[in-house]
Amino acid sequence: MSKNKKKIKVYTALLVSVVCIIGVSYAWFRLYLSQSENNRIASRTCFSTTLTEKTSKIDLTEAVPESDENGLRETPFTFTLKNNCTGYIRAYITIDSAYRTSTSTSYLKDNKIKVNISPTGTTLNPSSLLTDKELIELEGSRLGYSIIDVGLNSNEEKTFDLRVWMDSSTTVDEGLNKTWEGKIVVLTEAQNVGAPNGWNSAKDGSLLAAIRRDNTVSETLSIPGQEASAHTLDDVSAGTIAVSTYQSYYVTYGTGWEANGTGFNLTGTAVTTNTYANSYSELVGKYLPDYVLSESGSKTAGEMKTTTDLDIVYYVVSATSSSFTYKRLTSNKNTTEALFADTEDDYGTSYYFRGAVANNFVEYANMCWRIVRVTGNGDIKLVLYNYNGLTSTNNTPSSSTPCNVTGDDLAYARREGTSYQSAFNNVATDNTYIGLMYGAAGASSYAETHANTNPSTILTNLNKWYTNVLSKQAGFNGNQLADTIWCNDKSVVTETTFNPRSWELGTNYGYGTNKNYYNATQRFLRTTSLSPGGTGPSLICPNDNNGGKLSKFTVSDTNYGNGTLSGYAKVGLLTADEVVLAGGAYRLSNAISYLYENTYPNLDNDNNTARFWWTLSPIDFDGTNAHVWIVEGRYGNLIPGGVMNVQRTGGAIRPSVSLSSNMKISSGDGTATKPYKISAS
Repeated sequence: MSKNKKKIKVYTALLVSVVCIIGVSYAWFRLYLSQSENNRIASRTCFSTTLTEKTSKIDLTEAVPESDENGLRETPFTFTLKNNCTGYIRAYITIDSAYRTSTSTSYLKDNKIKVNISPTGTTLNPSSLLTDKELIELEGSRLGYSIIDVGLNSNEEKTFDLRVWMDSSTTVDEGLNKTWEGKIVVLTEAQNVGAPNGWNSAKDGSLLAAIRRDNTVSETLSIPGQEASAHTLDDVSAGTIAVSTYQSYYVTYGTGWEANGTGFNLTGTAVTTNTYANSYSELVGKYLPDYVLSESGSKTAGEMKTTTDLDIVYYVVSATSSSFTYKRLTSNKNTTEALFADTEDDYGTSYYFRGAVANNFVEYANMCWRIVRVTGNGDIKLVLYNYNGLTSTNNTPSSSTPCNVTGDDLAYARREGTSYQSAFNNVATDNTYIGLMYGAAGASSYAETHANTNPSTILTNLNKWYTNVLSKQAGFNGNQLADTIWCNDKSVVTETTFNPRSWELGTNYGYGTNKNYYNATQRFLRTTSLSPGGTGPSLICPNDNNGGKLSKFTVSDTNYGNGTLSGYAKVGLLTADEVVLAGGAYRLSNAISYLYENTYPNLDNDNNTARFWWTLSPIDFDGTNAHVWIVEGRYGNLIPGGVMNVQRTGGAIRPSVSLSSNMKISSGDGTATKPYKISAS
């Protein structure tokens, strides 16, 4: 009883008048057109969306601070959005707070207002303070809090419940005798891009619906292929460069930086008072316009190099007389890149995770995985994060919370005992050995060389892991795995002007021991800062050079794939394109991509060379050896790897699987402590 009395005293002391007006006379609905291409709207014959109010406005009087649990019990304001046209749109639901900029003490501040918007009849979405939401432009100088955004296909409608209450942290002085008013503003944007199949219709309780609930599709901050952008220096891995040839240079630097459109301007700019050899300690804690001192310095004392409109700035961590260590700052936004973006794949529109994301964890079959992307047909592609100590001789999980465990090499599969190293192929002396499956060595035609006849070494070992480990786990259900395309891009570069190694390429036929590049190489090298302007990574697996599906490996699907993995498991590897979209780049160290986590290796005892993990994407045949793209565990960057290269640098298997689009979950929000837990049935 005393506890109840104490509650009454508190609430009596905090009686306030909160008027949340979101009703017929106050609800706004306006169209906000935002184009990235001039012709995007011109081709549309319809741009019409309606908002229908299903209930009266929210009107809370004599309100008191409430816990989230009680706030979610309040009567909601219910409304429906409908896209009346044939094109796809994205709708941004915002709240325009009437007194957001007011300094009057008569009004309750926005940071004391809690809001929840969820599909009607539910409270599934997270509740948050208004001020935790991004402000976006509504009209003129008005700004609204972006609460949620949704996609609407042709003639699709969605209904939502909105609840608003006073946060439980509100004190007497903050809440007594104050009011707050707000109204809904919905902005709609016409888009040419749709959504993965089933995305908008996924039922609550499914993995697809949970990913939709917890993520917003947005534009990337950087160009995939040039590394994921980092704003926070703590998120950036360090590099070291020797300066033996620049000892006599005077170096331009800044003490800080400011945003300049999409680039940087250095602030507090100066030139070192002496040559690098005599003033290198002066650079520690400063920002350089380039890490190559021929670009950041001059032999002439006092000569200032360019310090404005920089794409990247370089922070000097430490310096010695012979070298300095730096970090690359690539984003002038107020955030490090960690987002959910879209691009096209073989099935339609794919949504993928990029950068330092921390909400793509899945617990499946006693192991932890990371979601790489939602494919265009709505399946969910995963990559291993923690094998959880499982081996063919010990199938007991080492942890009950595998997603909350970090350490060296945990993302690699132990297929037999403790072994996780594998060659891609045990022979490298012909173009054929770039294949996940391959044809005849010494053949005189592309078709014979790349026929999917023989299993590669890594395909055999992937299947051993599936049989010895994955299939034996409690909760594993093979019917839950989708028959997705595993793209082993065998298409050969036919553009003779593309030749980064100055080879004599001949006719680029892609057979026998001819020197050839494969198309993933051209896509990546053409999008690096050294050679910009390429097509960049692609999730559309190209046809082979004869117009067929040799590269598109599937188990039984012959509509999209080749069906040549019949008799093999539904397990594969990521492509280099998927690594690049996640934040990797060619020869650029990148510790902010989620793919870097749990792959930082122990060192080999023989030569202290870091281990790596294999992708599915071929690079070239150099006349002697076949190469595929690999990811360095120590640095997270893409580099070439010979297909036999296993003992010297420890080639690891990092398996990937795809879960079917109708996969159900029992709980979770995608974080390491609360991963999406896949239901066994």
